[in-house]
Amino acid sequence: MRPLGSAVQRVLRALGLEQELARADAVEAWWLVARDVLGTDAEHTRAIRVEGHTLVVAVPTAHWAAEIRLRERELVRRLPPASGVRRIRSVPGERAPERP
Repeated sequence: MRPLGSAVQRVLRALGLEQELARADAVEAWWLVARDVLGTDAEHTRAIRVEGHTLVVAVPTAHWAAEIRLRERELVRRLPPASGVRRIRSVPGERAPERP
């Protein structure tokens, strides 16, 4: 009997969804990665989606966009490698909802 996890991986790969799942992991991981690198105020940012190899992050101010740009390498390095994210692009956005 084979482990269920490997069967799920094969199905995802066969359906072409493995990369999409890895991209979703990068979006989900953003908050923890950003908090570790940028501090607790990073809760004001929000990962929206992955476009190609770029994670798109909504930021409330130009200051946040600049901070992310300055720390981009470290942020990317801490995201899940399977996501394929190589860059981060900041876009104007409303303040992200508070995390519990």
